[in-house]
Amino acid sequence: MRADNKMNREIFTFVSSYCGSRLITRFLADRKKLHSTEDRMLGKNSQLKKSGVRPDALLEDRISFDHLLTMCKYQLGKRGYVDVLLGIGNILKTHGELQRARQTFDEVMTFGQSTEHSEFIAEALLARGEVYSREGRWRESNRDLAQSRVLFQKARDFASLAKVENILGTCYAEQGLLRRANTYFSKALQSAERTSEKPLSATILMNLGIIRNIIGKCDEALHHYRRALPLFELSGDMTRVAEIYHNMGMSYLSKGDYPAAIQEFDKSLEYSMKLQSPGLIAISKLGKATVHFRMADLALALAYCNQAMDGCQKSDQRIALADAYKLKGMVLGALKQYQLAESHLYSSIRINEQYGNLLNLGETWYELGVLKKSMRRKTEATEAFRKALEHFRKVGAATEVQRTNGEMTALQEKRK
Repeated sequence: MRADNKMNREIFTFVSSYCGSRLITRFLADRKKLHSTEDRMLGKNSQLKKSGVRPDALLEDRISFDHLLTMCKYQLGKRGYVDVLLGIGNILKTHGELQRARQTFDEVMTFGQSTEHSEFIAEALLARGEVYSREGRWRESNRDLAQSRVLFQKARDFASLAKVENILGTCYAEQGLLRRANTYFSKALQSAERTSEKPLSATILMNLGIIRNIIGKCDEALHHYRRALPLFELSGDMTRVAEIYHNMGMSYLSKGDYPAAIQEFDKSLEYSMKLQSPGLIAISKLGKATVHFRMADLALALAYCNQAMDGCQKSDQRIALADAYKLKGMVLGALKQYQLAESHLYSSIRINEQYGNLLNLGETWYELGVLKKSMRRKTEATEAFRKALEHFRKVGAATEVQRTNGEMTALQEKRK
């Protein structure tokens, strides 16, 4: 573990808060001593040189993440050790190290089973279920979250129960199952309001706002966001503040208030830049790109879209990348680069199909229908609109259903 790596610095700081700075000092001293010993040993070994194995390939990261966890385990009690594992897992998750995060939560699960602590098992299932949801592995996520929900209900742990229900809502929302998502977010808010977990209540309010925006109730969405914003500011969660401003921008975009939308996206971008968060920067720029497209400023739309795509790829934001492909396809279509536009839209469809994102699929099929209509391919346009309608109906996006029906009716009238 490199001490100059940002993620590892966060892990060292977190571990120090539980085990003291001496443990990290000893860990780094042990690593330095081992490096020195191995440098001496491997550098002088003639057999190693003859074998063609590069000594420097053996010298990286030789005191591993496992060694740090071992040191923690033998210094802390059971509860403290589990808290360290969960905390490290969450840091790994934040930095996109999802496989390593899952492995860390697996260790919490094993430890909970060996010590017969059901609360440890419940916490591991919750944490691992969230990782699975981020990977788009809905079946595994639902399995873990459902099991943890039963355990938290039994323990009457309403704060953890709210977290489970919120993640379940997020899973269903990502799949475009909005009615089911709304049900779980509403349950989550009820559970959270039975506790003093204000930031959790704010997160759930934000998620409810997103659902309201999708179904076309923009003013209700803005109301939820405005309730959540001061709670996030009070807790100092600037990441969520950046997300709230982005979501408010999306609501103003849906209302057609483009100056207000740009203002909110700019606020989101300002916080995202301060946080040095590539993923948040990417979605803020994608929001600005969408506004400029709606305002027919294709050059700015394309520039921001390309920047967003780069950020999505760097931060492995696959669903956001699918949105960027869709928007770039729309820009290229407006430039009458039909073949390129079609390719980008189909890339968006492929990624969304991979993650089962019904709403995004509906939106992309709709845009493909618009493109085919511009190309005077009425049969293909009708088929694309039909597929869009199918997805919009599944998620209950009433405004989108109405808009797509209008396009199909217009095509049918032209054929008469």
